[in-house]
Amino acid sequence: MTGMIRKIFFILALMAFAPMVKAQDGIEIKTPERITRMLESMPISNIPQAGQFQCTELSNTILFYTEAWDGVTVQLGARLFSQGVRDAYDPVIISFVERLWVELLLRKTTSSQASLLKEYGVRLVLGGYPLGSGSFRQLTQALDVINSINSLTLTTGGNEIDMFMRDAADNSLHIYIPANRDLLFPYDKKEHEEFLIKDLLTNRSGYKQTLPESAEFTKTNNGLLTTGGECYMIDSLRNDIFFGNDKRIVFSSAYPEESMRNMMMGAVDAQKVVGIYLDVTPHTYNRDIKTFRTSMSGFLGYVQKQGFRFYTGSVGHDGEHCQCLLVMFHPVYNYLHMLSVRFTPGQLEQTGERVLKADLSTFIPQHNIKNLFQEK
Repeated sequence: MTGMIRKIFFILALMAFAPMVKAQDGIEIKTPERITRMLESMPISNIPQAGQFQCTELSNTILFYTEAWDGVTVQLGARLFSQGVRDAYDPVIISFVERLWVELLLRKTTSSQASLLKEYGVRLVLGGYPLGSGSFRQLTQALDVINSINSLTLTTGGNEIDMFMRDAADNSLHIYIPANRDLLFPYDKKEHEEFLIKDLLTNRSGYKQTLPESAEFTKTNNGLLTTGGECYMIDSLRNDIFFGNDKRIVFSSAYPEESMRNMMMGAVDAQKVVGIYLDVTPHTYNRDIKTFRTSMSGFLGYVQKQGFRFYTGSVGHDGEHCQCLLVMFHPVYNYLHMLSVRFTPGQLEQTGERVLKADLSTFIPQHNIKNLFQEK
């Protein structure tokens, strides 16, 4: 299975090759094309770069808003939910629904609104009826439920997200949304890569040691103990954490691959991660994104906060070098990132600054990985 992991990363690198160049000079963030098209379609001018505004041509009752990132407009939405709801639920899903509402309002008829929902694979169901059928004839009927929400639940973790709302009169509204990055975010893949790398370059999140809750140990072939045991796609990509017979977290040159995998899983003491840097070659659709340097602590700290599930594997040895793979899977948005790190055993226990070579592939659809894993 180690050979399969090696093959998968090699194929991904060929799919989106980015040459090794000097350190990142910076990335220019622009308004996503999707948001630009929406702004151009709005029947009013002087829309703020970031802020609230009214557009009576679309609705007399809805307040619209824009949001900016680094001075660039990145969101246009209808203010459907209270601040309490916005704080309590997934901001990407909330933003998607509020952005979708603007797109629906820009369609003048119920039939064209239903056509857009069908194109996106979204189902808007009021009292058991999809928009345009039964008693659900107008989009404003759904807005009546949203405006008087009595309860809201958000079900995620599969191929479809279910936002379920009920009002005080016991009317029910479901918004079924495909769990798909391409739909949920306003950016295409190229734009999303730019935002991600920019985030990583400006990130100040620190690595946080995360120890397993389980005390169930399994013995490995080389005499170590592990907890975890959940695999991702194939048996050799796992969420294992490795311990010595003294039940202390392994981090030494004697067990380099297990030690690196412990670090990638966030199980190593934060002080041991200090001084380790990554020269990251991004394998992206956007070939303007260059190799950049980031601390291991900063990289892991950033992805720890994003809600990913981590799985690691050993790619093997190349002379004195070892190579390990970190797969970061997002269970809500159904995409993943992959980081491959090349290092020598001695770099783990050195003090001071150590620079490891790394390759990063981003925003990979989960089904693409399944196809690669199924290759013989």
